[in-house]
Amino acid sequence: MKNKNFSLKDFIICFFHVIISSVFFWLSHPNLIFENGLGFLAFIHYLPVLFLIKKSPLHYAWIFGALYGILSYALYGYWLQSFHPLGLIIVLISYAVICAFLFVILKWTSLVCKKNGWLLQLLCLASYEYVKTLGFFGMSYGVTAYTQWKNIYLIQICNLAGVFALNLLVLFPSAFFFSIITKKKEQHRLFNNVEQNQKSHISAYVQKEEALYNASTKLTNALGIFWLLILAASYIYGFFNIRKTDKKLADCNYVTVAAIQNNENPWKNGIEEYSKNIKTLIQLTEEAQLLSPEVDFIVWPETSVAPSIKYNYDYGTDLSRYMLISQLLNFIDENDAVFVIGNSHEVDVNKGDRARYNSALVFESGKNVHPPEPDIYSKIHLVPFTESFPMKYQFPSLYIKLLNGDTHMWEKGDEYSVFDYRGLKFSTPICFEDTFSSVCRHMVLNGSKCFINLSNDSWSKSIPCQKQHLAMAVFRSVENGLPTVRSTASGVSCIINPNGKIEKEAPQFRPSYIIGKVPILNSTGTTLFTRIGDLAGQVEVLVFLIILIIQTIHVIIIKITN
Repeated sequence: MKNKNFSLKDFIICFFHVIISSVFFWLSHPNLIFENGLGFLAFIHYLPVLFLIKKSPLHYAWIFGALYGILSYALYGYWLQSFHPLGLIIVLISYAVICAFLFVILKWTSLVCKKNGWLLQLLCLASYEYVKTLGFFGMSYGVTAYTQWKNIYLIQICNLAGVFALNLLVLFPSAFFFSIITKKKEQHRLFNNVEQNQKSHISAYVQKEEALYNASTKLTNALGIFWLLILAASYIYGFFNIRKTDKKLADCNYVTVAAIQNNENPWKNGIEEYSKNIKTLIQLTEEAQLLSPEVDFIVWPETSVAPSIKYNYDYGTDLSRYMLISQLLNFIDENDAVFVIGNSHEVDVNKGDRARYNSALVFESGKNVHPPEPDIYSKIHLVPFTESFPMKYQFPSLYIKLLNGDTHMWEKGDEYSVFDYRGLKFSTPICFEDTFSSVCRHMVLNGSKCFINLSNDSWSKSIPCQKQHLAMAVFRSVENGLPTVRSTASGVSCIINPNGKIEKEAPQFRPSYIIGKVPILNSTGTTLFTRIGDLAGQVEVLVFLIILIIQTIHVIIIKITN
């Protein structure tokens, strides 16, 4: 495989860079080897990619991009095959296309901005990681900043400008070290040119190049120092922000919450399995209440109660389901606690036709249990292909295949609900909704002071999957300065304080529960992030596009005039 200056040896070297960068990406996030991930690797995981881009011709860049997308997400998201092998295949194909396009843009960026192209490449990488979280196909899994979830002091800056501001900070060293190393090579080349020209005089061309090199080096060094100052300031801010928050929490009233983890098998259906799950949930709840009789809130995971509570009580014709729901409601009504329950909620819309929602139902004994009139939140950001497929009329055959593939298609909720019980104003992001800062931010803007997340990652049969999800949930607390309670089917059930510290955590893949205190935050103030949202990500994209377009036009004009 030869193409002028690009030999088979060069191809192999570039492929090796793909492997190294993919492995760094994988290891920096929670993985099979290191449960919490090696977050420090995130600071250099794009370094091999940038060297690859420098060496590879433009028309080969897409090949290496596709290979990187496939390998990195095969390592990182291998657990998708437990849900359905087709799910993993779709993700790998998607990231092969996305990263192929990314690598072409990175190469084009280096061609139109030669001297300080590393800065534009840095903005390109930051923009890619923001844009990939948007829209119907958006996925927050794999954003570099989430590797820092255990770096409690550093991540506090997210309450100022969000995860994508931190993301730029973490991505910077890859581009910076690339610049430093390439400039050292450039310096060596210029020195050789000087040696060759010392007997005659240094040519004007060499002098010009040396002047440009010196200016570029000064800029790189100045930005490196600036990055160090920002990093140090971030840690200092984090230290004082945690102290400030801890002081505020000391003056708060608290409620006691029990998050139940039933470790259910999501693939088993039928009334016998539903009865078994509810029996387990009731048993775990009773154990938690024996341990702490003053529990104010009981939280059950996403769709932990599969039969629709309201529909089967109001309209159901299946006696066994009605009896099961009645048993459940009797248990709730006998307990002096607020129950937050994940339920497959159904609504009668037209002559027996039902709309189905992935919902959180809130009950309180003596108020809305008999008959069941719970407050309800229905999931708004649905998982593409497995929970929602808006193009079902354009691609009916594919939609039918999805329905036959053990997917659960839901209708989309329409309101970021905030519940107010026993002084606690809370919202209930369901499953991977807490991986999106925009979802939780809307809830806070509506008045929420606590997140109660209901999740079910048990299908993954993977601790890395559940830890990756937890890592993102930590940032929702930090961004908005609010506590989070997570009740999951198999993990990670936990309580996260407003600083992002995990205060209690249940063991994974076993029936369990946790009991903890959650602060009642009555102040009306919000964090800067809650007010401005992901402005940092938007600015990164805008600045990158403006500079890239200007540089491209500049190069085209030079080509035409020459």
